Amino acid sequence: MYADRLNDKLVFEFAEINPNSFILRIDKYINDTNFFNLVNYFAFPIDFKKTFEVTGYATASKHKEILNKNIYVFTNQEDTDFDNVWITTEDNETYKYDFAGKFTRISENNYKYIEPNIDDKSVSYEQIIIDKKELWKEAEKKRIEKEKRKLEKRFKVISILLFIGIPVVFLINSCFFNFDIALIMFFALAIHFWFLFDYEIFYNLQRTLICVLLSLLFIVFGISTKNIFFATISTIPLSSIIIMLLTNKLLGTKIDSIEDSDWYRLFWLLLLVLAVLISTFAFNPILEHIME
Repeated sequence: MYADRLNDKLVFEFAEINPNSFILRIDKYINDTNFFNLVNYFAFPIDFKKTFEVTGYATASKHKEILNKNIYVFTNQEDTDFDNVWITTEDNETYKYDFAGKFTRISENNYKYIEPNIDDKSVSYEQIIIDKKELWKEAEKKRIEKEKRKLEKRFKVISILLFIGIPVVFLINSCFFNFDIALIMFFALAIHFWFLFDYEIFYNLQRTLICVLLSLLFIVFGISTKNIFFATISTIPLSSIIIMLLTNKLLGTKIDSIEDSDWYRLFWLLLLVLAVLISTFAFNPILEHIME
């Protein structure tokens, strides 16, 4: 999480005192703020259902409130806000430090500085060397995996809703109302922009085929209106699939950089225009022949 703030290589030392007690000597190049974060994360580790008792010791080198003082860092079990640590200095002044970077002096101070007791010479330490580049690679790998899980979940939800929603909405509309252009335009643009913003779904053959089936289902209902204009609009999602497959083929991962640039709105507008052109000049003549 903080790899960009760290030195290229970090050296830690780890010792097991007993099965329930451990000591970690922190690399000297980690600054106070990262040290506070580390104490908090050990106490409340992500994806664990339990918490741990953690205390940290350091000589403060950054924040003016505690600068150059020996400090005792801990998590207060009575504090219901978990995004902070408590700090007691060697002269028994106590502060609450939250992750927004705010120091709060605790006036009613019942906390005393506790000297560390970690100099037992019989304890053997294992050295752990961490490479910043490896951290970055691991962080990027986890980010990609997380995005893939989110994409897969989102794809399942949206595709199921559309496979159910399109037939239901168009059935209700055809039975009780005159066909409304706003309705078909809404579905066409909604599916189109979903395909564009979740373009990674077309990296997978199975998801691509599901999108094609969904687009064909939409075209069937477009044709069922017996209106060539409505039918042509209903082909926009299928045109969007063609555009996205070609774009992925030509640009590959460069799409990611476009999405993060100032040009992404113009880029998505261009893809919409291309999809409309394909529907107008490629699919419209075919539909005219089918609907004769």
